[in-house]
Amino acid sequence: MQINPLAAQPNLQQNMTAEAAQASASSASFDAMLQEAKRASVDAKNAAASGDSAAAAAKEDKALREACKGFEAMFLNMMYREMRQTVHEGGLFGESNARKIFEDMRDSEMAKQMAESGGIGLGDMLYKQLAPQATKRAQAEAQTAAAILEQQKQQSK
Repeated sequence: MQINPLAAQPNLQQNMTAEAAQASASSASFDAMLQEAKRASVDAKNAAASGDSAAAAAKEDKALREACKGFEAMFLNMMYREMRQTVHEGGLFGESNARKIFEDMRDSEMAKQMAESGGIGLGDMLYKQLAPQATKRAQAEAQTAAAILEQQKQQSK
């Protein structure tokens, strides 16, 4: 007799609980947001390396603003999730996994829309706090890129 782990059994994989689906969706959403922020940061660094400091600063500012909005959306989504857990489950037919998944998706979209329209001000506060640091970093990168370009020009002469 051989005992297989629970994760290897295909019928258990198909009957995913709402909590597992919610955790999986949340993790995928966070990973996508993180990859987008990394991509925007790389784009801003590439613009700084090309010597276009104004474009680099604009891209860095846009990436920072989007990251702050994304953080606020994640915070609001977590807040909704925790608030929903305080509500007593009941009703005539009880709770199904499909309903829980739908409510989680609805809450997630509602949190994104709230963050896009200003939310609770958390994204703005983060942006105001982080913008000076990002501006200084972008200026330093632009100066470094300009110095490198100047050295390359002098070496090619």
